[in-house]
Amino acid sequence: MTELRPLMVEAAHYNCPALLADWSWLVPSTDTPLFISAFGDWVFGSPNGSLWVLSVLEGTYTQVARNAHEYNTLNKSQEWVDQTFSADWLPIAARQGLVPEEQQCLGWSVHPLLGGQFDPANLQVFEMLVYQSLMGQLHRQLQQRPAPATR
Repeated sequence: MTELRPLMVEAAHYNCPALLADWSWLVPSTDTPLFISAFGDWVFGSPNGSLWVLSVLEGTYTQVARNAHEYNTLNKSQEWVDQTFSADWLPIAARQGLVPEEQQCLGWSVHPLLGGQFDPANLQVFEMLVYQSLMGQLHRQLQQRPAPATR
């Protein structure tokens, strides 16, 4: 079997300002990037000590822990890690021969919000910079579009 890459990589390994350029509408500039997942999701530290996750799948920025101790307790639960970071898809992708390098991530060829299926055939390896830009723009546009008119 293909060797898996780590789920999380320290954000210091990346050009964070470039990767976050299309997320500035959602992520406070005061928060510090800590980790990036193999799926392009981020963990941030807030000045108050809380930890937040930027989900590139859902286009959300949510608090996941009040402090590092709570985060380190939560991340020992495989169920929590799978639910929060889609970690259970990492070995599925590897079985398909999709193992991103450090400057790459796994993503959906057709995003599920646009009708793509949660299926291994819909997974793809992207350059991290490209995927972050695409997802930041997609979610900004989806969240800023007007609600459909009611009849």
